[in-house]
Amino acid sequence: MYRIEDELFSQHISLRQTCAYLQGEENNIKDFFALSGFFSVTFTGCGLMFALCRSAELSLKLRGGLTTMSYASGDLMLNMDYYRDMLNGTLLIVPSRSGQTTEVLSAVQKARAEAGAQAICICPQAGSRLADISDFAFEMPWILDETVCTTRTASNVYLTNLYIIGLLSGDLVLLDELRQAATNQEEFINLYRAELEGIGQSGTWNKIIVVADGELAGLAQAGAIVTGRMCKIPTFYSNIMDIRHSMVSLIDENTLVIVVVSPLDNTYQKELLHEIRCRGAQIVTMSSNKENVFGAELNVPLPKYANYAVRGIPLLFSMQAIAFNKAIADGIDPDKADGSPLWVKL
Repeated sequence: MYRIEDELFSQHISLRQTCAYLQGEENNIKDFFALSGFFSVTFTGCGLMFALCRSAELSLKLRGGLTTMSYASGDLMLNMDYYRDMLNGTLLIVPSRSGQTTEVLSAVQKARAEAGAQAICICPQAGSRLADISDFAFEMPWILDETVCTTRTASNVYLTNLYIIGLLSGDLVLLDELRQAATNQEEFINLYRAELEGIGQSGTWNKIIVVADGELAGLAQAGAIVTGRMCKIPTFYSNIMDIRHSMVSLIDENTLVIVVVSPLDNTYQKELLHEIRCRGAQIVTMSSNKENVFGAELNVPLPKYANYAVRGIPLLFSMQAIAFNKAIADGIDPDKADGSPLWVKL
């Protein structure tokens, strides 16, 4: 068994542990919020973590009451002069796999020194430099991926972002559904593992386009980053309808298009998927429908939670599983993937 295989297909264990840990920290984080006096919330990270931050920004905005932003940490590191006034008195929420990334550390230090920001970090590495310079640290070593590609770390960071949002907004339904999703993840994995394996090993496609909207858009972009790195093929992200205006010319018989179907409209999406199929692409739909109403090669029904963002937990696993099986089919060692370092140090 590959190491990443265990990290990927047993991630339900870490999700449950994370929920139990966060539930135990609720009073501490609420006390921190009460004493902090922040004026806004800013999510920041690098690469995949920044993509997760984009989803978190919208999830908090939709629940109202707080000015909410997200920035790439490298952008803040280079351009703090542009953002200083916007970050005055903000609460930074900072996910980082290593807690050692140069851009992340610099962004946090500058925001604290120049804008009076406070910081909460989410990090699998215990005793990290990031935790040292943060005001509150969620240190969760059980979510750490030992392999290069980020699987259970990404899923658990996404859940933790949403849990913090639930506490900030007082959304008790969101908190309850996150715990349900962690409990239900094992059943979902077992139910769709073979079908996702079939798509991953199904044929000649050599590029992936992931399309999604709303709270799942940033998460889908994160999934695209993981899949590209794991199976060493070009991978792209687009909003659903916007794909017509951007990368439609990339779609051909060598393309797998993963469509995270919006539950609020079928008519326009059916037309779009028909156009994609006419270009020869294989299609996987991730939708609220148990039936394959769009005629995709595979439809994966996402569990119906009142909070749309919670569906991102099984969604992210599904993209990871397709990528893992594509790597195996192409003779690529998924533990080594693209050979990138575990973290970037400048």
